[in-house]
Amino acid sequence: MTDMPVTANIPVVILAGGDLVDLQGMQKPKAAIEVGGRPMLVHVVDHYRAFGFRRFFVCSGSGHEEVVTVAKNAGKRGAGEGFSIEVVDTGESAGTARRLREAFRRFPSDGTIAFSYVDIVSNVDITAVLETHVAETATATLTAVNLPTRFKPLGVNHFTARVLGVANKPITKDTLVSGGFYFVDHTRLAEAVPDWHAHENFEQETLPTLAAQARLFYHKHDGYWQPIDSQRDVRMAEKYLAEEQS
Repeated sequence: MTDMPVTANIPVVILAGGDLVDLQGMQKPKAAIEVGGRPMLVHVVDHYRAFGFRRFFVCSGSGHEEVVTVAKNAGKRGAGEGFSIEVVDTGESAGTARRLREAFRRFPSDGTIAFSYVDIVSNVDITAVLETHVAETATATLTAVNLPTRFKPLGVNHFTARVLGVANKPITKDTLVSGGFYFVDHTRLAEAVPDWHAHENFEQETLPTLAAQARLFYHKHDGYWQPIDSQRDVRMAEKYLAEEQS
């Protein structure tokens, strides 16, 4: 069995280069949106830190200076742990593949690299995702989650107009989507898709190519997972965090 890599040695790339959003009365990068009193970048960094990760590289874009300020505060929280965090402006309009290309070239000798987005609150077991990645000798591994929807599905009788029931939870269990929290083997990626550096969107161009080659794997996460795209999402995540802390 292949030995598990030490998480403290694995660099974590956080994609934080999207457009500014107005969720709290002013235009901010998502990295600076506060959920439960903490900026989203701090949430994501703290999540990885809980699993032993210590090296962080943030790909910023719009609102770069504010992201730098938030990262400095995140750095203070990790002081004394061999912690490092670097923020690089990768452009306002760059796709995810371009941002990852800029990040990956900073770690030329690292085989395994983790990456995720800055706008997710979850309880994903990142070590379990890494275990799947190692066990499958994968080129890339993603975290698969149930497709969330704000609407509760109805059970209906197709021969009448009668509703048979209303689902308790608005979750589509039969449809999985990528929930972020990726691991990529840099060397295998270069071998499998030599031109991936020319791609613009990693999810739409690079990952389908890996899937076609049977090099892309997934770890199923059945726990909490909430992307932050609206004020409603913020409220839902804050409710979850409050319940976890109580």
